[in-house]
Amino acid sequence: MTLEEKKAAARERARAAKSARADGTAQIAVSEAAAEYIRQAAAAQGKDEGVRLRILAGGCSGLEYHIDLVDRDEAPRDGERVLVSNGIRLLVDLKSSIYVTGSTIDYTSTLLRRGFAIKNPNATSTCSCGDSFGV
Repeated sequence: MTLEEKKAAARERARAAKSARADGTAQIAVSEAAAEYIRQAAAAQGKDEGVRLRILAGGCSGLEYHIDLVDRDEAPRDGERVLVSNGIRLLVDLKSSIYVTGSTIDYTSTLLRRGFAIKNPNATSTCSCGDSFGV
């Protein structure tokens, strides 16, 4: 992929994220398995049934997913948007939403791996553990 194609793809992701934000449409889905895990973890820690999803620089592929439970009645921070999927409240800032628009947050539990698995249509590369990605 050429540099110009990468720039065009980035501009398109930004447009899609801004458009979804303006329409109020959910741009990130939470699977039933992930929702159930979040509910259990929140109850065990006395937190709200919600998470903050952030994309930060780092990891093997350049960008990392960070998912944290939110405190009860925690308000969105400046620039964050509240989405609801499968009864789970998601707090996502616009910069992060550019990278995850159209994604599904799932939860898997196997002999080899237990944790969130994010199916991100914007990722052009991922590391073997699935915790980081590139666009």
